[in-house]
Amino acid sequence: MKSRKLEQLHRCNSFLRSNSWRNYQGFLRVLLGSIDHDMSRKMLSLLNAEKYTELVMVADSISSTSYQTAAEHRLLNQLSAVIRKYPFPPGSVSFDPRERALTTFRLAERKCQLVNRRFFLYENIRSPHELALSQARSWISYVLGDLSLNKIYDLCDFGPGASVGIHGNATNSARKLLAKDWTVTPSAFYYARAACSRDNYIWELLTRQPGTPYYRVDLDFFNESFSKRASMVDNNKIAFVPKTVKTERTIAVEPLLNGYVQKGVDLFMRKRLKRVGIDLSDQSFNQWLAQEGSLPDSDPYVTIDLSSASDSISKGLCHYMLPYEWYHFLDAIRSKSYTLLGKEYQYHKFVTMGNGFCFPLETLIFASLCNTAYTESHRSPDYSVYGDDIIVRRSVAPRVLELLRVCGFTANTDKTFLSGPFRESCGADWFEGEDVRPLSLDYAFDSIENIFKFCNLSRSKGAWECIFYESLDFLQSLIPKECMFVRPSKGNVDTALEVPLDTFLASPFSRWHRKTQSWSWIEVRSEAWPDFPVKSITGYDIALIRGALNGSTSSVPFAERRKTRTKIVRVNPSAGWSLFLPFEETLVPHWWISRRSPTR
Repeated sequence: MKSRKLEQLHRCNSFLRSNSWRNYQGFLRVLLGSIDHDMSRKMLSLLNAEKYTELVMVADSISSTSYQTAAEHRLLNQLSAVIRKYPFPPGSVSFDPRERALTTFRLAERKCQLVNRRFFLYENIRSPHELALSQARSWISYVLGDLSLNKIYDLCDFGPGASVGIHGNATNSARKLLAKDWTVTPSAFYYARAACSRDNYIWELLTRQPGTPYYRVDLDFFNESFSKRASMVDNNKIAFVPKTVKTERTIAVEPLLNGYVQKGVDLFMRKRLKRVGIDLSDQSFNQWLAQEGSLPDSDPYVTIDLSSASDSISKGLCHYMLPYEWYHFLDAIRSKSYTLLGKEYQYHKFVTMGNGFCFPLETLIFASLCNTAYTESHRSPDYSVYGDDIIVRRSVAPRVLELLRVCGFTANTDKTFLSGPFRESCGADWFEGEDVRPLSLDYAFDSIENIFKFCNLSRSKGAWECIFYESLDFLQSLIPKECMFVRPSKGNVDTALEVPLDTFLASPFSRWHRKTQSWSWIEVRSEAWPDFPVKSITGYDIALIRGALNGSTSSVPFAERRKTRTKIVRVNPSAGWSLFLPFEETLVPHWWISRRSPTR
């Protein structure tokens, strides 16, 4: 019986995968047909005529249109959000996301090249903006303080993503620590060696005597072992990740040890920024200011968003704005060139998305310009910066935009809101104080879990449920009775449908337990797939201890990316739980079946 239930789930998911495009078309057809609006009728006619490229263009246009009411804004932007990021099958639309991403990247490089020339002139000829830039430079120096390499080294660690030489599904910290070659650029070599020498587990890995639990506390021997493990590379690698149906996002995959040191800089800069009230671990302040800015005010907050912000941080700007020691240290640990389509190029920008300290550095630069604009206006600073999400008062915004332009940045007019009742920042959308954030659809309806996820998220907010009311019935009709797992409470959105109590009680999978006096239900669980091969690599015990001391939220010490094992579990709430009171869930496995699921 146990295997039969899991087999039913896999058969259902296989069927959904083979019909995912048809499922999406049916969903969209029901959604657009259920809405009485000229724009939805236009989009429905394009869908029925199979003009998918025109459909995406219309969805793009309505997402940047101004509306008179919050209800209309919410409705039309929601229709746009289920189209613009959906992974359309190849050949269904005429866009070339990769080529558009390449064009954007090259344009940003060209702009950085021109900005570099401008700041080179500023070093020999007085800039007309010298006073403002000098104030920004002083503020950056105040925030960063003196360069303390030891404090940075203590924060260094491996990041979660891929590195040059460490790619594919196995990119966990054990794979990086135990890699045969640690890639690093020549200029970062000595910084990386100094940082690694402060990690006792790296020291033990490099100097432990074979067949013994002891290692040598000998700096010369450590340096020699480190040099043998380090592998010199001259560049990072440009990669692409999905963004929208029209374009991809370019990121850079850094050499392993460059990323190791960059992680320390990232954490150090975040601490320094927090001292001046910029907390990069919390977006809620930006979201609250955006809500305040959407309300009527004589001088409201406005939101500024930048196009290709991280790709527009030029070398000349950083050389001009950063303290001398900081610039040369950051310049040494960054990648100065990149490979793209098999060719190597020199960077005109200073950092790329994928560089470990890119996010706090851009925040620091943008905040310095905002601080300068406020100082010139003799106003108390009440701005907020989170990456390229900038919020300032309307009266200060023109000066901020001017300084951004001088430094080589361009405002994204579609996402910059200087007037009107709408504001957007850090994943929050507000229209006259009302939440109008749409629910994005960036995955296919190719599994039971994805249908559960979309249905539960849609019902988590009343405004979303009203829009998707009829289309949710369509999605649920795709789930066969034998896989219609439901629960009467909140939980992981992709494990079971969240339904009212009466619907749950009618489910064949609900069960009353006399001992605990509570109901139980069935859920689908996808858990990390363990990286079994890493256990056979010499030094695995060191990686295991190091990983345990660093802490992890996963029950699997080292897992592979994009691979999971699917389980069917019966969830039984803790004893004393009442259907009418909040509770905490405790898993009690009714059956426990593991199987490797196919990579999507």
